[in-house]
Amino acid sequence: MSLLTRLGLQRSERERAAIASLRQAERLMRAGALIEEIRNAAEPAFALEFRGDPVASAWRSLFQGNIEDAQRSAYAAADDRPYDVDSRVVHGTVRLARNELDHAEHEFEQVIEEFGAEADAADGRRAVILARGHAPLDDLPASDNEWHAAARLLTTLWRLAGVAESRMAALSGGHPDCLALLRGVLEDGDGTL
Repeated sequence: MSLLTRLGLQRSERERAAIASLRQAERLMRAGALIEEIRNAAEPAFALEFRGDPVASAWRSLFQGNIEDAQRSAYAAADDRPYDVDSRVVHGTVRLARNELDHAEHEFEQVIEEFGAEADAADGRRAVILARGHAPLDDLPASDNEWHAAARLLTTLWRLAGVAESRMAALSGGHPDCLALLRGVLEDGDGTL
């Protein structure tokens, strides 16, 4: 095997490992893990550029807490592949982290409309409802566990962006059920607030 072939294989193995680390970090994010755990899981991806893969680039930047770079990559992903679930979900998720709720809602609703109630998009849509301070009610049937999943997603994004306290303060006039759910999940997620 030539040196170039071996280098090519090593690079693709490294990239595969980095993509796997991003998937693990996303699972941890959706579970409401500590930010340190999420970043540690994603660390193998932090040194890579992911040229030609704006979805991976968006997740990497989001997990690093670089919301502006995450937005650029997520927008490029959605623009490049408008009918792709992954690109729409990452774009909606980054918009949710930025508190751009109309844009986030649009991305999640497009996935639901085109592909059915895909779990990540449904969680994102419910997280948008909570981010607006509304009661945990949706026209899609949802269990308490599904509302907790949406709240974990939302509050973990807030923690990744470093804005949890300010977002909760902005929701002070929100529905009491929403506020109680978000406070409880935030306290479970990092022991503060």
